[in-house]
Amino acid sequence: MMKQVVFIGAFEKSDILFYIAKLLSIHHRVAVVDVTSNADYRYAYPKIPEQTGTQQHDRFDVIENMTLEKYEQLMIEDSYDFALIDISYKEELQRWPNADQYFLVTSHDNAVIQRNVELMDYFFQGKSQSDLVPMFKLIQESTKYTEQVINELFEMHPIDWKETFVFYPDESDLESKHMNQHLSMLHIKKLSGELKSALQGVLGQLLEQTTKEMKVLWKQAERGK
Repeated sequence: MMKQVVFIGAFEKSDILFYIAKLLSIHHRVAVVDVTSNADYRYAYPKIPEQTGTQQHDRFDVIENMTLEKYEQLMIEDSYDFALIDISYKEELQRWPNADQYFLVTSHDNAVIQRNVELMDYFFQGKSQSDLVPMFKLIQESTKYTEQVINELFEMHPIDWKETFVFYPDESDLESKHMNQHLSMLHIKKLSGELKSALQGVLGQLLEQTTKEMKVLWKQAERGK
């Protein structure tokens, strides 16, 4: 059965989901699903011009312009082990089916934070206040803005906050992102230690494996490219 993982956030995170998908795809069938309001994946990777719909990138698939109706068909087909859903489209988030795991992806940029507040308001519309939703945080930190401040912005919602994974703005990560947008196979060797650690933490949660096992998986992916 396909494991559904929703990444909520106005933060541009195409590179993050691509790295996670690359690692998962070593042993699993993976789809990255674009439900972003700005079509964030349109120019995020090289495509076959004449091909429409699902595109293969590295060893996983990318599905753009996804709607709930198309996604329901994807669930019926059950062609993947993991669906990584990048969602920043408010109306779709509100009616999206329940997932197996949720991640809030944010930075300390006020525009991102405020848009995330709007997204979470939509997400929790109509949901019972008595049913806590387990949720992880993936945060790009750049200031001494405490995590508690972020928590307080969402305290009206029934969230059971789990582990937080932190990384920092880094020139090598930005360089890798821009380079990978033109490559058919993702390069991950030059990612910063902080981003690697955060991604390994996320992967550990998705696969229910230890940090040591994630480091082994990372080495396998590095040898691949």
